[in-house]
Amino acid sequence: MIATGEGAGRAGIGQPDPDHHLVRRSQGRPLAFTFSFRGVLFAGQAESTYDRSRLRLRADLGPLPYTAESSAKRTNALAIVGAASRALGGRMRLSPDQHILLLEELGFDIPLTPRDLMANTVRLVLEAKPYLDLLSLLVQPPEAKSILLSAPGRA
Repeated sequence: MIATGEGAGRAGIGQPDPDHHLVRRSQGRPLAFTFSFRGVLFAGQAESTYDRSRLRLRADLGPLPYTAESSAKRTNALAIVGAASRALGGRMRLSPDQHILLLEELGFDIPLTPRDLMANTVRLVLEAKPYLDLLSLLVQPPEAKSILLSAPGRA
């Protein structure tokens, strides 16, 4: 997910500084990254200074099924999204165009280290995993390019 070594220079990611803080070679721009989990593409952005950090993650899990396609699938998908939203503090929701989104935005009063980036990204996926598994039976994730066109953190 994060380039290190020789690939780091090409990706614009510098090596961690001596305090293991995440440092970009091109300052002023957030670190953007993507990863796939069970066919769902996640997009993230991380910004870090020496006293403040922000991590934003976004996944478009797919469109809510239409009632005409299958009223049972739609009803079940809505029930899963509702339960997930309650369990995950509102991080799973429907967009205005009826896509199921998983969103996370975290702020830190400390610099973001690569370990923090990975730990918080994995935490979100693991917390959402039971709901992702259930939704995968009902909803088809969109093509990878569509999530890359929208910024993380926006519904």
